[in-house]
Amino acid sequence: MSGVVYAMNTDSRILSSTTDRVSGEFIDLDGERFYAIRNVDRMPPFLVSVVSSGDHWLFASSNGGLAAGRVSPDTALLPYITVDKIHESALHTGPRTLVRVEAPGQLRVWEPFNREQDGVFEVSRRLYKNVSGNKVCFEELNHELALAFRYTWLTSDSFGFVRRCEIQNLGRTGRRVELLDGLQNILPAGTPRFTQTNSSNLVDAYKWTELLDGSGLALFTLYAGISDRAEPCESLKANVAYCLGLDAPTILLSSRQLENFRHGGPLRTERHTRGIRGAFLVAQALSLPAGGRRQWQIVADVELGQAQVVALHQRLGDPTAVTRAIVHSVRQGSDKLARLMAACDALQCTAEESVAAH
Repeated sequence: MSGVVYAMNTDSRILSSTTDRVSGEFIDLDGERFYAIRNVDRMPPFLVSVVSSGDHWLFASSNGGLAAGRVSPDTALLPYITVDKIHESALHTGPRTLVRVEAPGQLRVWEPFNREQDGVFEVSRRLYKNVSGNKVCFEELNHELALAFRYTWLTSDSFGFVRRCEIQNLGRTGRRVELLDGLQNILPAGTPRFTQTNSSNLVDAYKWTELLDGSGLALFTLYAGISDRAEPCESLKANVAYCLGLDAPTILLSSRQLENFRHGGPLRTERHTRGIRGAFLVAQALSLPAGGRRQWQIVADVELGQAQVVALHQRLGDPTAVTRAIVHSVRQGSDKLARLMAACDALQCTAEESVAAH
């Protein structure tokens, strides 16, 4: 597996500075040009768009809140909402990460990108976006625990949305951590835009989420089509999510066990939920040697038919092959985007890099 998220540690400045000053600059990561904003949390939240060569739409807040889908708001993975609500949704919609760390005499819980934890740890937050505009990386360094967590949003025509993640031990001794990571408030397929924005509690009543044994593939569906007419209305498509890179993790389909994890309790796999907001969260204990890191990715897509779900379920029997296919698809998408931009004179070279990138 390759990508920008795995090259972040090549910049030695990541491990040193703890200044509160906001700064930005162009840097090279994994052979690609990025713009980096250091101490991004010292700025008011702002909107970041991620483009693709296909039909994806993704709008992220600089604090991690997210809205995403394909084609139109009616085929959303995460609710299509206004920018102010995206800024306010970081704790209940989109990415969520908790890390339990064994420290001498106590259990520490670190929640990267959770502004409500500000002051608990000494942290630095950074945001990276590539010049092409189809990759954005969020990074948080915990200087007290000597840990770094980062994730990058990517898009794939074949697989949908890819969130590549990495946790790294920056210390000089090995660490054991327990990880809980994933996406919250994933919509079921077929949710009408008007209903999701104006009657979200009604949509919750129709939600049906299930986990397929053997592949770890989660399906987010409606128990029936949402209709106010006395007529049959089937829901025959599913939004999906799955994880690659972790070894048989515990999988949760809701956010109900977050508090239990925070307080050191065990987790149990959820195989089916109904009538509540869906989530896809994976939990696993990891041993990180000094300077070591662990990488994984969470992949999600929308509006898959029954035959597509069965084919993906079977394909996930060989996760290594799926991982390679995702890497290839992401590279193809980046190449296609560059060609589209070049065809309309969007790639320029001037003496001032910020002007050319803009």
